[in-house]
Amino acid sequence: MADNTFVLFSNLHLLTLFVVVLICIIVPIKMKGADQKSLDKVSKAIAFIIIAHVISSPIKDQFLLENPYHWVETLPLHMCDLSEIFVAWFLLGGPKICYKIAFFWGMAGASIAMLTPDIERYDIEYIYFYIGHGMIILGIMYATVALGNRPVLRDVGLVSLITLFILLPTIYLINISLGEPANFWYLMKKPEGANPMDFFPEPPYHLLITTPIALVTFCLIYIPFLIKDNFKK
Repeated sequence: MADNTFVLFSNLHLLTLFVVVLICIIVPIKMKGADQKSLDKVSKAIAFIIIAHVISSPIKDQFLLENPYHWVETLPLHMCDLSEIFVAWFLLGGPKICYKIAFFWGMAGASIAMLTPDIERYDIEYIYFYIGHGMIILGIMYATVALGNRPVLRDVGLVSLITLFILLPTIYLINISLGEPANFWYLMKKPEGANPMDFFPEPPYHLLITTPIALVTFCLIYIPFLIKDNFKK
């Protein structure tokens, strides 16, 4: 039997990244300037694929894996899960705040996750992982390039405040209410295996470090728009 152990930046991993990036660039650019009917159709198609992924992932986690997850762990409450939900909601006509949250969360979290995935093997979980995270980026890029949306500077602070003072406490309370093994946003304990959080204090005190890092990351993501605005002046 061939060894299907995941290897970071292997040929297959790099090929997967290349395909995801290519799709996320080509689809939005090709649809830019299309008529509204066509834009709406593609918006719904992307949203429905994301919704199908969100709904089917818990089924995969509990019934299709060799080592199934506890049902609590499969709830779509991690930041990337919520990014999927916000992207799909916006593409189906949801409020602009959904786009803003998904933009900063998704462009930061999903991109980093695809570069350094918490994956052990090239299997169905690998496929689901890259479909889910890839669709987040595609949805954001489509909403930005094809549909003409963009964040503004104050959105950096707005999304940070919503994340820190509304959503993070909510997720923390959900973790406490559900009990083990609930660990959404890794607020209860560090993820298993070697990862950057090994260098941080134990949760929830790691927020003293991860919160400033997240804010800096949001600012870095906004820089291309800042440069573009300055060129227009």
